[in-house]
Amino acid sequence: MRKSLVFAIPVLLILSAAFLVGFAAPDVLSAQLSRLPERLEMLVKPPESAEAELPIVQTYYSVLGKLRESYYSQKLDEHQLTYNAIRGMLQALNDPYTRFLDPESYKRMREENEGNFVGIGAQLDVNKKQQVYIKEPLPSSPAVKAGIKAGDVILKVDDKPIAGLEIDKVVERIRGEEGTKVKLTLLRANQSKPIDITIVRRVVQPPVVRSKVLDPKNGIGYIRLYGFNERSDSQFDAAMNELEKQHVQGLILDLRQNPGGLLQVAVEIGSRFIEDGPIVIIKDRSGHTEEFNVDRSKHNHKRYPLVVLVDKQSASASEIVAAAIQDDKAGTIVGTDTFGKARVQTVSALLDGSAISVTTAKYLTPKGRDINKVGVKPDIVVEGKEMIELGDLKQDVQLAKALGVMKQKLGVPSTSKPTIAQQDGEKPPR
Repeated sequence: MRKSLVFAIPVLLILSAAFLVGFAAPDVLSAQLSRLPERLEMLVKPPESAEAELPIVQTYYSVLGKLRESYYSQKLDEHQLTYNAIRGMLQALNDPYTRFLDPESYKRMREENEGNFVGIGAQLDVNKKQQVYIKEPLPSSPAVKAGIKAGDVILKVDDKPIAGLEIDKVVERIRGEEGTKVKLTLLRANQSKPIDITIVRRVVQPPVVRSKVLDPKNGIGYIRLYGFNERSDSQFDAAMNELEKQHVQGLILDLRQNPGGLLQVAVEIGSRFIEDGPIVIIKDRSGHTEEFNVDRSKHNHKRYPLVVLVDKQSASASEIVAAAIQDDKAGTIVGTDTFGKARVQTVSALLDGSAISVTTAKYLTPKGRDINKVGVKPDIVVEGKEMIELGDLKQDVQLAKALGVMKQKLGVPSTSKPTIAQQDGEKPPR
């Protein structure tokens, strides 16, 4: 019986010391961390050394058994006890990217990577008072149809106050099964009393690409990429098709505040700007390297003079693309130093629907640079404010600089003044 227990629970996830640490370890899954360069694995299997690990498992079950037998409260949530033991073990590694995902968090991560989710369709943020509010409801979303407005502060979800909760926990409460209802209690500007709005949850597919012709006279196109999920490359391709119909001559790629995403999607996007060779090099702990080379099937558009915008929130997959373009001299990088996250996580699903995300390798740029903790250094440094509304050249000094650099590439006199003509495209939620 004891041997069967060893094989029923992956031994590498259970350490007695971690069990003790784990009671105090919070679930710190953030929107940014959930979208690091990731590769997915099948179910974790018990290691071949499971027999040798038996004393460790016995220690865990001894503690659990003692709790079952004599803990003052008769109500023990053994799932949460085990989850916190795992969290404690991973926390002891002092690696913010190696983490445990409970079933709900893992489901949410998969949805984000797939590019859709079940919810109300609204972008949330935190204001200076640390209140979670509606930054922007998506067009045609359940939120818009129910009357949700930008700026609404969320006070309660299903009559439960959310004050003090992290934004990810608020998102978790708002999301649910398709067709079910969620009630939000909101504080709206210019209204003295809170209002209640009930919304039916639906499948939402937020766009991750927004494009426009920034300067029609000189043919300067603009694409902002919000993340690297399974829909990113196809949406990017569609945006390029629209820009080409308007005869653009140069392209500004905006990767600011882009936290990254899937490794393979970074390779796909990077391949659109680079002729050949590696987009990124992965190096594991044994020193073995693997090159992820250009996918030539992505060469279906004309190659244009290129400027890439980055900032301190450009991370992981964004840095892969920016660094590859910089190493290849395929474009000019403008902005500030990027986040500096050059580690790859492998996500392994567990038997109960939870998962672990483990740092398994580091990545190097095509020229072998390790940018972890230092980031990509722009070719032209321009400090900027937090992301300004798209097209506001008076406030967005980084975009204005990128436009000036592009004009130089195209040989446009500096006295030329652009006009703004925007295509359809909406801002997605975080």
